[in-house]
Amino acid sequence: MDILLNFQGLLPFFFIIGISPLLVGLVNKQKALLTGRIGAPVWQPYYDLLRLSRKETIYATTASFVSRLAPVVSFSAILISSLMLPIGYVRPLLSFNGDIIVFAYLLGLARFFQILGAMDIGSSFEGMGAAREATFAVFAEPIYFFTLGSLAFISGHTSIYDIYHSIRLDNPTSIVFIIVSSISAFFLMITECSRMPIDDPTTHLELTMIHEVMILDNSGIDLFLYQYSSYIKIMIYAVYEASFFNPFSMQNHWLGFSIFLIVLVLLTTLLAWVETMIARFKMKSIPQYLLFATAIGILNLLIYTFVRQ
Repeated sequence: MDILLNFQGLLPFFFIIGISPLLVGLVNKQKALLTGRIGAPVWQPYYDLLRLSRKETIYATTASFVSRLAPVVSFSAILISSLMLPIGYVRPLLSFNGDIIVFAYLLGLARFFQILGAMDIGSSFEGMGAAREATFAVFAEPIYFFTLGSLAFISGHTSIYDIYHSIRLDNPTSIVFIIVSSISAFFLMITECSRMPIDDPTTHLELTMIHEVMILDNSGIDLFLYQYSSYIKIMIYAVYEASFFNPFSMQNHWLGFSIFLIVLVLLTTLLAWVETMIARFKMKSIPQYLLFATAIGILNLLIYTFVRQ
């Protein structure tokens, strides 16, 4: 019985790491269609990962052991965090009281080592990207805690699985929470995953890049780890948002999983539309944008506070 439970707990993990490149491929394909192009196939991210895994890894002469350690630690932290996310009724392999905090800081650990790896090279451009990444992370972190943390405060649970499954649709307040949380979570996703209008994942102009400039000097398996981490990370935040609809799966598991997949596809369409229709923000405007998303997250807490009174 314990083996079966462990196997079931791995199902969300395998789903996340297996489908994450396809999710990015769907976004890129829809972006191409929106701009009147055919675009690469949706399987292109898989081909890119395979190509990178076969290339030689070259290190700068100024790099220390940090440059070799950073991609591995960053990728490992992303993998462990994906073990904490539930999908539908399946409890993740790592689920315990307080995992809402561990989840957030595992993602923070991955970012920390990526910043260290960028600074270890000694490049002024990569140092500039690392400084931007650290600055915007300060504004992005409250979005997560005010969005998911507000429900944790009201439900009394500190486990991600229990928090999601405490949402009920038997009153309008829960529906309002889903809508507000989805908006806040979407802002968090495009920020943490370096998507438009915060960052442009396809640009090669160092002065305007945030994430991509930090991995300019990486190659081979190191670049593979960073690239795969970015795919998994966007999938993590997509699951993070789609899981707000988990109450549907409490009554009908297949209906719940179908809704989950539909929400994921809708998220790819929304991401493609945003990245096609909205221009990149100026650097000085990004903190204002993130503070607005934080305010939306605080709105959840205010809604539940006044309703309980």
